[in-house]
Amino acid sequence: MRFIRVTTSDISDARPELKRRTTTAAGDTEASSSGPGNEKYQRILDAAIEVIAENGYFNSPVSAIAKRAGVADGTIYLYFKSKDDVLRTAIDATFQRFYNIVEERFKTLSGPREQLEFIAEVHLSSHTVNRSMAVLMATEMRQSAKFIAEFSHHHLVKYIQVVREVVRRGQHEGVFRQDVSDGVVAHCMFGAIDELLSSAVFTGRVYDAKTTATQVMDILMRGIGHEGK
Repeated sequence: MRFIRVTTSDISDARPELKRRTTTAAGDTEASSSGPGNEKYQRILDAAIEVIAENGYFNSPVSAIAKRAGVADGTIYLYFKSKDDVLRTAIDATFQRFYNIVEERFKTLSGPREQLEFIAEVHLSSHTVNRSMAVLMATEMRQSAKFIAEFSHHHLVKYIQVVREVVRRGQHEGVFRQDVSDGVVAHCMFGAIDELLSSAVFTGRVYDAKTTATQVMDILMRGIGHEGK
């Protein structure tokens, strides 16, 4: 069982309205403009991912995130409601980039087999694109029910749904067997890639995303494809 260490920074998380009135060292209230595209906003998101990946969610007070981002503690509350909000936003942005890449590639990649392989490749490449986020997802997802329930569950559901849609289309086109569950296939695919990513995180092993994705999908396709196809 984990014991939660309460710090003054964590206590202040519960009172963001006080923090939003924090002023800068010069005595001027921070600029009210905030959101995607703002340089401090992005620094805070990046810092949160790095700090939580290194120390774990419960051992990462807002003060540590602020220090890594190079801003005052109160500045974070000009952009986010709480530490939870920072982490949720970082995860949302990461998954949204993933879906944007997949959606764009699907415009020119129509084959169900090729689409599944591309999803696997992008998923596997996340370790090299943003290692801290890969570490965070691999560690927190396995250790915290709170993390799964509050931050990642709906994204995992969407990931599974995207794969299921591709599998169903492949079944309709006669590429994949009709007697297999698209949901089972989607979970098997996610599980296999997620385990490979965990191996990379915990052992330092390096995988070539494209080559490994091809191998994973070859194994999967031999199970759901018609014989000889």
